[in-house]
Amino acid sequence: MATEFDIKKNTINAFGYVGLPFPNLEFSGIAPDLNQIGNAIKGKTVLGRPFFMDVVIDDVRLPNEPLITITGKKIIVETVVVGNKRKGTVKEFISTGDYNIKIEGLCINPNKKEYPEDQVRSIIELCEKNEALDFENELAELFGIRRLVIKDYGFAPMQGKPYSQKYYLSCVSDNDFYANLKLQTL
Repeated sequence: MATEFDIKKNTINAFGYVGLPFPNLEFSGIAPDLNQIGNAIKGKTVLGRPFFMDVVIDDVRLPNEPLITITGKKIIVETVVVGNKRKGTVKEFISTGDYNIKIEGLCINPNKKEYPEDQVRSIIELCEKNEALDFENELAELFGIRRLVIKDYGFAPMQGKPYSQKYYLSCVSDNDFYANLKLQTL
């Protein structure tokens, strides 16, 4: 007996929303015209549908094109100015913090009616690495993010969905820093 999975429907059930990078492609059963969307299509899912914003961490492609959220933060010191006629504060920009990256995905084994153990195991192996990992994603590339550190991760239950597993990864961007050494002669 063939098993069919609707990735979009399962993602909506798991997370309550689905991000659409190309809202004009909302067709059912029709493949998009590759000439109209440029080079955004990176491949096809195991179900044969094209994907656009795939996520690859340390050479492991996360299954079923997970949702990705990137947020940034500026570090600003606000100083109160003394005086009864002055209102507000003086803002001093200190630096830009790391980007926070949240990845939410769904593991499904489309060819079998069984728990997607191999997909879950590969994500756990990624999460248990205690180092900065290479990161590839079209959206992250716009921010200049090429490495990340996984800070927090989890696998939540999916009521009524025995052959699927939702997961999330909370990460921060990582940049290499280099020190400049100058030799002084006496």
